[in-house]
Amino acid sequence: MFGLQLVNEMANVQREMDQLFRGFGFNPTYSSAENQINFKVFDSGESFSVEGSLPGLDSEKLDISVLGRHLTISGEFYTAELPPDVRWHRQERSGGKFEQKLQLSADIDAEKIEAGYRHGILKINLPKAASALPKKIAINVN
Repeated sequence: MFGLQLVNEMANVQREMDQLFRGFGFNPTYSSAENQINFKVFDSGESFSVEGSLPGLDSEKLDISVLGRHLTISGEFYTAELPPDVRWHRQERSGGKFEQKLQLSADIDAEKIEAGYRHGILKINLPKAASALPKKIAINVN
């Protein structure tokens, strides 16, 4: 348990340092989590719901795919181009490409997936495959 807490704390320190450097106009390239999006995943029993905040993302540059239990969400955020004589004063959102892979705990019925993107919020409904749903077993009484 202590090891997991240490890893989480180190990730928090790295995130804080990245934010500090970005505030001074630097864009740290060593961060592996730089373009990682935080998604919420809910299990309602019959389906999974995935939500993520993707502000400023053009829906044409968003790609969602599913293979078995693996959901992949990728896209590209707009990157602002500044004139050569201008420096960043503060930059809290980074641009560029991202790819996020989420592993779900059950197989998905790929034919019934629904996704919507409105006001910068992505919502995906992923119904579970029939083989992943609980089945009621009839009991024969002789």
